[in-house]
Amino acid sequence: MKKELNLYEQKLLKLVDAGKKAFDLLVLEVERPIDEELQDDKARNAMKSKKECFMDAKEIIAEVQKLETLLNGEELETSELLKTKEDNSAYEGGYAEKFAKNKK
Repeated sequence: MKKELNLYEQKLLKLVDAGKKAFDLLVLEVERPIDEELQDDKARNAMKSKKECFMDAKEIIAEVQKLETLLNGEELETSELLKTKEDNSAYEGGYAEKFAKNKK
């Protein structure tokens, strides 16, 4: 017996499909070889671009997995729900701040 999806679940399923397509496109871009005849600066930019594509693909597939888990009715761990891109780049202080914390 197939469960009828509500509008929200249909939209999430559409987003999952779009995410999978985006992931495939990014992987194709990462796999494409860099022209050996490019000048150093252009080759470096091409490598940076590939790294960005890789990181974007990694982020997309992780989010797709989370959405699929939600659609399957499974629960995500709390730590997974709280993890966002901003959490990874949060300012944690410099040397002085870290040293001051240990002094207490």
